[in-house]
Amino acid sequence: MIKSLIFILVTITWGISIQAAPYYTGVGCNEEGTNCLFGLPSNRVLNWASKGTAQELGEHCEKFIANIEARKIELGKNQDLVLKYKNFTRSLTSEIQKNGQAKIICSVEIHSERADVKVISQTYKTLNWVCENEQSAGICNHYMKECEELRQASFSEPGVLDSAIFWGGSLLQGTMCVIGMAKIQRTPVLAKP
Repeated sequence: MIKSLIFILVTITWGISIQAAPYYTGVGCNEEGTNCLFGLPSNRVLNWASKGTAQELGEHCEKFIANIEARKIELGKNQDLVLKYKNFTRSLTSEIQKNGQAKIICSVEIHSERADVKVISQTYKTLNWVCENEQSAGICNHYMKECEELRQASFSEPGVLDSAIFWGGSLLQGTMCVIGMAKIQRTPVLAKP
């Protein structure tokens, strides 16, 4: 456990110390991809977050990063992936669990250091009228356990680094459960003339 924690901290520190992928590309953009006169997202930087318990994500989000790193290594067997992590944050939510601890939100910028490898966010599935369980009052077309099952199923998609459940809602759609994925996508790089 200590060795894996040290590995994660060294990886994060090393990733921060090296120049990361540009945020935007276009006219007037500097090396970091900022201060552009006219720029478009490079799709090589993804702000990724996940909400959960300290048991799920780690007290200091170490499991959150370790899971992404493990998937990167697994996906890197078929393609060379160079990912860096930058601007890591951990925050508490106002959602208190039965044991008295607040849920946490872990977030990180994932930077692809290869121009032909994009890091994108994609929706796997959206469920409307979601209730916590079968005993919940109101209109219930889906339940929380279905959201969790879909989150696990999303890892079967090619190139998935991580998957998370995001919540929303509206008067016409009730409570919404959106399963989002952080994915690696290889794109061909055009040779410069």
